[in-house]
Amino acid sequence: MRARQRYQIFTSGLLAFLLLLSGCASAPKQPEAAPPLEGPAGIPIPAGFQKIDQESVLITFGGFQAGLMVYEGDSDPPGVVDFYREALPSQGWTLVASFISKETILVFTKEHQASVISVSGTPSSTRLEVRVGIAEPLAGSSNPQPPQPSPSPSPWPKPTNAIR
Repeated sequence: MRARQRYQIFTSGLLAFLLLLSGCASAPKQPEAAPPLEGPAGIPIPAGFQKIDQESVLITFGGFQAGLMVYEGDSDPPGVVDFYREALPSQGWTLVASFISKETILVFTKEHQASVISVSGTPSSTRLEVRVGIAEPLAGSSNPQPPQPSPSPSPWPKPTNAIR
C-alpha cells in the first residue's frame, strides 16, 4: 500500500510539474563544449548555466525525492534541447515524451526515476528547468512494476435504456 501511495504522489507531482510549464523558444545554437555540471539525479547541466537557488527546491521524504532545479545561461534553446536529446540516452535515460511550442519539454525515465526538462528563452538568454522524481524500488524486487490504478466508482448514474 505504501508503494502505491508513493507511486501516486510521484505521478501526481510529475503531472503537476508538466502543467506549470511555460516559456519561449528560438533559433539553434549549441551550448559550450566544456564539461557539463551535474544536476539532480546525475542529470548533466550544459556548460555556461548558473543555478538560480531562489527558484530551486529539493524535497525528500521516505524513499521518495523530488526536485526542481532552475538554471539560466546564454546558449540558444534548440541547442540545449539537442544537448539533452543526445546526453541523456547515452546515460541510460529513455525519452518518453516531448512537447514543442514556445517552450520545449522533454520527459525522460530511467529505472525508478523520471525527469521533466523544460527549455525556453531567446538566443541570448535561456531558462532551463530540470525536474526529477526518484522513488526507491519495492523491497525484494529488482524491476518493480508500478501499481495499476483501480477503477474508481463513477459519480454519474448508470445510463438506462430510456429510448426504445
